[in-house]
Amino acid sequence: MKHKEARILVVGDNAVDAEQVCGMLRDRYPHVEATTDPMKSDAVFDGIKPQLLVLAFKSLEACECFYLGLYRRSEVIQSLAHRTLLLCDKDSVRRAFELCMQEVFDDYVLYWPLVHDAKRLAMSAHLALCALDQKQALEPLSELATLARRAESLEEQLAQQVKLGRVHAQNVQTTARMAQASVSRAMGGLSERILANGLDDALTVRDASRVEQAFGNLQRESLIPTLEYVVQAAQPVQDWVDTITSELAEPLRASQEMVHRAKMSRPQLLVVDDDVFIRRLLKQVLTSAQYDVEAVGTAADAQLFLTTNRPSLILMDVLLPDSNGILLTRELKAGQFNVDIPVIMLTGQTEKQVIVESRKAGAVGFVVKPFSRDILLKKVAQHLAR
Repeated sequence: MKHKEARILVVGDNAVDAEQVCGMLRDRYPHVEATTDPMKSDAVFDGIKPQLLVLAFKSLEACECFYLGLYRRSEVIQSLAHRTLLLCDKDSVRRAFELCMQEVFDDYVLYWPLVHDAKRLAMSAHLALCALDQKQALEPLSELATLARRAESLEEQLAQQVKLGRVHAQNVQTTARMAQASVSRAMGGLSERILANGLDDALTVRDASRVEQAFGNLQRESLIPTLEYVVQAAQPVQDWVDTITSELAEPLRASQEMVHRAKMSRPQLLVVDDDVFIRRLLKQVLTSAQYDVEAVGTAADAQLFLTTNRPSLILMDVLLPDSNGILLTRELKAGQFNVDIPVIMLTGQTEKQVIVESRKAGAVGFVVKPFSRDILLKKVAQHLAR
């Protein structure tokens, strides 16, 4: 991205301050706009789709309230790659620092008063855009890692299908052999009945030896060869099933190597939480720790994601709109593909029963909300290592 073309939006509650901020940035960044109308700010954000959002509210509480609301109302913010820059006064520096360390926001500038370093605002904007460039440059690697994990999932599914194909091929041959024996018995029984009583006088047998010979010829020359042809027709399927694994051995080895390298470089984590702000916060914290993160808000979306992906670890909220984390964890652990994925529960409930039921379902640990960044990363690293 050329920084001269970067889209920057300044949002605040004072028109004079907002215009002053725009003026300090426009020399280097021509595409700067501002809004101080709370009724229009969401629509302005969606229309501009800024790469850099500058929050110029007089209080940090107002910044937090606006940004959280934007995540709940905006149609584009969740998919838009952007950075946030927080402006604060000297009395709010400590709190601004804490919010950025918690990765609620990306950076802050002591703006009121901006007397010692007038260039700091433009420099912070420059660093934010550089960080966004770096993140976007890593996206192809993240996509490659995702494809590698999908290859791992396909490998397991292929193995299951080969196993199932072998069973089906064997069943075809067994059924054909049973049909041969059944037809042979039926023909023999019919021959005996004709010779014994002429099928209740429906037939008259004048030469028993010729009847037996005719039935024998029918079996040998027509029925048994036909059934044997059915058996032999199933043999190529059996041969294909037996050889497909060896035929694909080299591609599978390459796939396994790619999967291994992808896991070593950027482990993939799945976050399942219905709170949009919590999802974004977790994604920021974990991405900064070099994890590849996917975040969804429902049990259905989690299950859909897991049909083609195998994350290294799942962070699971206990309360979900269409299910609950304990039940979803139990369902995942009951399947053959996801049983070995560690699940850490995200919960604001510390009741003993919740912990006991989560453990029974297969969860390996817990993170209590609101969470500590250091504790979260420590637990993730701990369970990934196992």
